[in-house]
Amino acid sequence: MASTGKKEKLTHLPVSSRKLQPSTSISNAACVSLDWEVVVPLGPKAAFHVGVVIRGSIYIHGGILTVGSTQPTDQFYKLSLGSSTMWEKVRTPGSPARSNHSAVVVDDRYMLLVGGWDGRRRVPDLNVYDVQEDLWFPVKHTGFPDGAGLSSHTANILANGDIIIVGREGSLRIQRRHGNAYILSGSVQKREFVYKEYSREVTSRSGHTADVINNCIYIIGGRSDKLLEKANGFKSGSSSSCTILTDILDRIESSCQGAMSKLPCGRKNHITVVNDRSILVHGGETFDGKSREPVGEMFLIALQSPTYFYKIDATRVGRAGHVSLVMNNKVLLHGGFSGRSCVHSDLCQLKFVTK
Repeated sequence: MASTGKKEKLTHLPVSSRKLQPSTSISNAACVSLDWEVVVPLGPKAAFHVGVVIRGSIYIHGGILTVGSTQPTDQFYKLSLGSSTMWEKVRTPGSPARSNHSAVVVDDRYMLLVGGWDGRRRVPDLNVYDVQEDLWFPVKHTGFPDGAGLSSHTANILANGDIIIVGREGSLRIQRRHGNAYILSGSVQKREFVYKEYSREVTSRSGHTADVINNCIYIIGGRSDKLLEKANGFKSGSSSSCTILTDILDRIESSCQGAMSKLPCGRKNHITVVNDRSILVHGGETFDGKSREPVGEMFLIALQSPTYFYKIDATRVGRAGHVSLVMNNKVLLHGGFSGRSCVHSDLCQLKFVTK
């Protein structure tokens, strides 16, 4: 088992201040500047969609085409970025119309879609695309409670093949009744999975992110308070190597930049990029009332004890409902919306900016 079997209680991690020598000069001003550079300007327009990398190609599925729409699309696109900057529409029949769903990659062959909004209701349904056979197929599932849906949740594959699902939209009454953390066990090849409630200790969230790093799961945002939660006892089933995050943290630690003295405000519909030392957070919709539009804020969370939060200069790219991807050690962003009505189609790469 990748999880311990014991239902771990999640803890809310406080911001910490770096202890300084008396002679040290320090500033909370950001010493690292990053921005998103457009690498493919034209592509599938989407927000609240999913994106994965399989066998060196990027796959984008579903989402909405206009802000506020309740009608998800079944669009499905592929980009082989190493050899082309042209998106290819995958017309294989069987693609489900979904938004606010999640996706995991199984065996670098299958894209497993979990839950989402189908235009009428929130569903716990499972659908698979087989890259090798160019085939869509539904997967049987049992164990998910009747009367409960699954959208704006997260799904992370564990080392033993199980999938940890955290959070979802819906009333507090429904979440208290049915829970909001599940383990999904089964087999793509056998086309059968079982949902099992994992814990009711998890704080109610939707539009959050979750990442499994160093035998812990870190859950960020999705509500106005309790920005970060952590639970032990998990082992990731995917690689989290990303050297640009190492470079960012090294630059911060070698500079005179201090940790943030106050936690960033709560946010939802943001993205994260991770490695084994840190989590980079970008964008989203904030709960502090200072902006009515998606923000371009960025900050880095250093995963040490105690935990430090570091400010990164805000980017020009304010987005929410976008997706992040790591491919060939490049950090990429696709789609999302900005302002109050603009849904984007571009693919951008994270780059250092010289001040």
